[in-house]
Amino acid sequence: MEELELKGLNEKIYVYHTKCGLPIYMWVNEKVSSMYASLSVKYGSIHTKFKIGKKTYEVPNGIAHFLEHVKFNIDEETTAHDEFYKIGGDANAFTTFDYTSYIVFATNNKKENLEELLNFVYNPFFTKKCISKEKGIIVEEANMGLDDPYSIVFFHSLLNTLQKSKYRNTITGTPDDVTSITLEDVKLVYDTFYHPENMFLTLTGNFNPYEMACLVEDNLSKKKFGKYLNPIIIKENEPKKVTTKYKEEYINVTYPRLKFSIKMDMSRFKNYSSLELKILTSLLFNINFGATSDFKDELMEKGLIQNMNVTCDVYDDTFVVTINVTSNFKEEIIKKVKEKLENLSISELDFKRKKNATIATLILDYEDLENVSYRIQDDVLNNGGIVTNLKEILEDETIDDLKNIINLLDFDNISINVFLPKENQKEQ
Repeated sequence: MEELELKGLNEKIYVYHTKCGLPIYMWVNEKVSSMYASLSVKYGSIHTKFKIGKKTYEVPNGIAHFLEHVKFNIDEETTAHDEFYKIGGDANAFTTFDYTSYIVFATNNKKENLEELLNFVYNPFFTKKCISKEKGIIVEEANMGLDDPYSIVFFHSLLNTLQKSKYRNTITGTPDDVTSITLEDVKLVYDTFYHPENMFLTLTGNFNPYEMACLVEDNLSKKKFGKYLNPIIIKENEPKKVTTKYKEEYINVTYPRLKFSIKMDMSRFKNYSSLELKILTSLLFNINFGATSDFKDELMEKGLIQNMNVTCDVYDDTFVVTINVTSNFKEEIIKKVKEKLENLSISELDFKRKKNATIATLILDYEDLENVSYRIQDDVLNNGGIVTNLKEILEDETIDDLKNIINLLDFDNISINVFLPKENQKEQ
């Protein structure tokens, strides 16, 4: 068992590697009575094309999410929910672009709930009947996504920003994608990716880490795992330019929403890790466009906007900063945002305030089981393991680092997406 000290946080992560290859990351909080367990597989919606040896496979979009659903079937008559209900566990799952996570929250019978989590995820029960049954449910979910304004705003903006990347596709897939999924597709993905060497377990809450590690080791020793196939994900080469520089759509929103997506190649920031880049750009753009920025306050006071926020995302080799605005005055907002981008400012006071707020958020996250679990997942997936000195990294950032980032930014490659209320279209 390895014990990792999180510097400056007075927190510890226990790491244990099982014999079959599954790593376990554990954070103990004796102030609570519950446990949050998450068994994650490094397989998400973007992993639809891959190689095993010399052979290339391609499966339908949406299959990661589909597999998440059918995985809950233990046999023809029983689901994992039935079993968790008997022992007082609250089970769920979710799929992202990059991974799928199966979770259980338990206050009592923690060991039994963890055993059940391992048992149902590593139970390869798939039949044509359960595949067919699940299709109708997920097609309905996919159809709902086609009408959901939040989903439309997010994914249509990605479509207009990214040209070829798999991140352009919805996580559920289209109804046609879902319909095309076969039993053979599901088995192929499960057999290829649902292997302990391609998965990790996160436990947060009140428990004995040594007991839990022994329990997992004992449970997995009774299961048979074949050799890990080491699949290689095939990615699309993403062009540097955005797909569409400006586009308007009429959808079911109350107020017009604008998204400014600034697309940049990661190679521009070769002296920074993706972690450092996200930290610095988040600081920079939140100072200039965030919830407490002077620019937002100015626009709010003038009645030009209802809301404004910023996101910073890495899509393989592409970095995208997105400024989200809700406003009835699109022309004026477009003009003002462009002017602000050309005149980004950082005062020492704003820098210190925003940096301290980020550090405070990091510390407060260790009051919540789920937040700690998400932090561990993010570290494992995006940073190759637990980042033990994150607080130090944040404390060491200087205003000069932000000024250097400003010099590397490129604002020539922006996709502006405007989503207008459908009722406005009828009035024209």
